Amino acid sequence: MRCAPVIILAIVSITACSGQDPTPSVPDAGIADSGVDTGQDCSVCDAAEARLGYRVCACRVPDAALWESITVSAGIPGQRRTTKYMVPARADARLAANFMDANAFTMHYEFLRQSFPDQFANLSSRDYLTMIQDPVHREFFAGVITEYMLGGEAVLYGFGIWDDPADASTTITCDQARQVYNLLDPRFDLVPLAFVPSSANQRDMLAGCDVPSYDPAVGVAYEAYTQGVGYGTLRRYHISELQAATNAHAFGWQDLLVLDEAPTDIETVISGAMTGSQQGALSHLNVRSAARGTPNCYLAGAYDLLQAWEGQMVRLECGSTYWSVTKATPEQTQEFWDTLRPTPVTIPPADRDFTECKALLEVPTDTAATRQVAANRYGAKGSNLAILYQRIESKYQLNGLLVPFHYYLDFIENQSWTVDLGNGPQSHSFSDTLNAWLNDSTFLTDGSVRRKRLTALQSAMQASNASVDLSALIRTVFGSDTTMLRFRSSSNAEDGLEFNGAGLYDSFSGCLADDLDGDTNGPSRCDASESKEHTVDRALTRVWASLWNPEAYDEREWYGINQRLVAMAVLVDPRIQQEQANIVAFSGNPTTPADDRYLVNAQAGELDVVSADPGVYPEVNLLTLQDGSVTAIDRVRGSSEVPAATWVIDDSRLQELGHALWQITQVFPLDDPAPPDSTILLDTEWKIRADGQLIVKQVRPFLKK
Repeated sequence: MRCAPVIILAIVSITACSGQDPTPSVPDAGIADSGVDTGQDCSVCDAAEARLGYRVCACRVPDAALWESITVSAGIPGQRRTTKYMVPARADARLAANFMDANAFTMHYEFLRQSFPDQFANLSSRDYLTMIQDPVHREFFAGVITEYMLGGEAVLYGFGIWDDPADASTTITCDQARQVYNLLDPRFDLVPLAFVPSSANQRDMLAGCDVPSYDPAVGVAYEAYTQGVGYGTLRRYHISELQAATNAHAFGWQDLLVLDEAPTDIETVISGAMTGSQQGALSHLNVRSAARGTPNCYLAGAYDLLQAWEGQMVRLECGSTYWSVTKATPEQTQEFWDTLRPTPVTIPPADRDFTECKALLEVPTDTAATRQVAANRYGAKGSNLAILYQRIESKYQLNGLLVPFHYYLDFIENQSWTVDLGNGPQSHSFSDTLNAWLNDSTFLTDGSVRRKRLTALQSAMQASNASVDLSALIRTVFGSDTTMLRFRSSSNAEDGLEFNGAGLYDSFSGCLADDLDGDTNGPSRCDASESKEHTVDRALTRVWASLWNPEAYDEREWYGINQRLVAMAVLVDPRIQQEQANIVAFSGNPTTPADDRYLVNAQAGELDVVSADPGVYPEVNLLTLQDGSVTAIDRVRGSSEVPAATWVIDDSRLQELGHALWQITQVFPLDDPAPPDSTILLDTEWKIRADGQLIVKQVRPFLKK
């Protein structure tokens, strides 16, 4: 590839008006009201302030003094001070219009979770984006409101409205911009007030729209939001490609992203960002970049200008009035990455020699020493469940067995495939392959190459034989060859205090009768509705292969985990079908420091509580307990999948669940103390079976800081 020259752009002058009228006229009563208005009730902001001890929001801005007190410096040329706002998009919105105190919060969803836990407990960033962007589920309009300096003297107050710049169907309409203007105008006494577009789609919408508007991007070629230097492989995406690339884990903390337009957010850790459209001072991408200390800037035409650097390892600098891209060495890049990552996490060693598969109730767990031995043999997930089941009522349990680390380690050392490790295609064991790659600078530093190699390795692992005979133990523990079983990850790099690893690895179904029937033809002997066989051998190799999911590798690498030490044990229990509900319950509220109510998220049927499709959200409940009994149930939010005013879990079942979880907190041993200024909660997963019985299927410690 041709080596491109060093590119440096100096901005001589940054102006925010470029010929625009600095005082756009505000139309009078000609703009019709939307009919959505919750009034100027300040009680929610006042109540949150009384509870937290500091101001979190204001319901209106009557003068410059209040504006000064709830805003922060924008830190961008042409912009003086800024904060965020929310106004209701529909009559049943859970909050009145408000202006966030940016001195207390920078992220809107954190503001909502901590200020209003009864309404927004456990609100995720994805839930938040659905709530403000999705045309079907939009509950609020939200954005930044910023004081613009025009010519150094004149002042204009511009509000943005967040939609998804990658999805034109979400673009704010002229009527919606007018609606937001009409809701803000009576609450914001500083003038003039104008709508500020943030994307090409919004600029197109403004053609012919009579809402007062102002476009600060006109005449501005560069802005730095987080000044600094970053190293990594430069990857370019059109905004329309970003979500697919995120879902495919096509980039990570070793990459620098160049985008044609600024996204609403990038949750994935990256080494730096440059966008072809401007970002707000309090945009999520901007806030995350500032928190990580990674460079983040706007450059007009960035996507095309940096085409020559695509796929190369570079040094990106976002300076106050300039930017630069230069070629980087692996040594420089590694040094930068080492300073960016958190303190390395140490994982427990995997016992290579222990070979005995055991039923959950037969694993020794009487002392801290035996519990550590169990974790070293069977991983955290499996050993935690064994510890729990030996201490609670049997009605909440499933039968289960554990396959130790030995069989995974034997598998990767003795199974082989044909791969080129530098001397042409040859037969190498999976273990030798991984060792070679972990010494290969290209594999270590180029995420795209690494993802391709790991995906190919996983395919080869899945096509190999597990060579583990579980038939006798399966018959003993589950009583039948035809029980459909669930094979679940239990690695030594998950469910720990310092490294949770939730969702990194995969579970698969397996049926012993499918292994024993002498053919490979479906349907499954355990479930006639499954058109293909689901053998135990197949389930084991797929769970083992999931240890090398590219996203799991990247997550471990970010936390400094030694990849040579990771290993996979397996937890096996019956597959529950036609369940009434899936539940995730915490023995406290993990998102709000002063709230010790139990948080219970529930979703109807077999739908996932955590990893659902956009617009699909679970029921949220907060339980107050006293001496093990539930004394109050706060219904925070209903599930999107059940009729309004109905619940996935009724009050009596919540009372049972709360009491059962309290009992678990009394008997589940925590052998590692909580670090200073933190608390250990229990994070549990439950199901309600078709017969109505509650089952707990997972427990792990959760560090609340």
